[in-house]
Amino acid sequence: MKFVLLLCVAGVVAFSGPAWAATASHPAPGKTALKTTTTKPKPAPIKVAPADEYFGHQKLSILGVNNTIHDTNLHIGFDQAHAAKYYGQLAPAEDALMDWAHKYPQDTWLPGRAYYMSHVFWQMHSPEGDLAAEQCRTLLFKQFPHSHWAVLARAETKERIAPVVTAAATTTNTTTVAGGAPVGNGAAAAANPPPAQPGTSQKPKN
Repeated sequence: MKFVLLLCVAGVVAFSGPAWAATASHPAPGKTALKTTTTKPKPAPIKVAPADEYFGHQKLSILGVNNTIHDTNLHIGFDQAHAAKYYGQLAPAEDALMDWAHKYPQDTWLPGRAYYMSHVFWQMHSPEGDLAAEQCRTLLFKQFPHSHWAVLARAETKERIAPVVTAAATTTNTTTVAGGAPVGNGAAAAANPPPAQPGTSQKPKN
């Protein structure tokens, strides 16, 4: 009798084993297994330098850098014969630009500033100016190789952008408008208009 009972228990266990395994491996109808999904991290937003931050040894703001480029360009345009002496005026802005590029390497205002600054340094026709121009171009090509400004710069040379102008060609008349502000029509000033500045309609392309 005990032997018969043992056979019955063994049969029940053998029969229910596969069914239990199937139930464990396949969830009951109506219940779905949880799926694990991986999400790609979003790219970090581009950090743009704030207007009230200052850069370089002379602590120039972004507006200060732009104004220095603009003013130096105008001075050289009306004093081409002594363009080299304006290196000291623009050098602090170049120092600030490099500091700015180090702290905000993706700032979309940088490529346009580096592009225009290289032009003004080229106009000085001095070893110091040429070296500073190349540093600006290196920054442009290294950090913004596919920008609009880098494409323009690759097709340019110093001879094309800042040709040597003779003294006769730079001698022009100046007139005085209301308020006593002199207005000239120097060849260099006409050939090299001042760079666009932030906050104007001349927004730089990246």
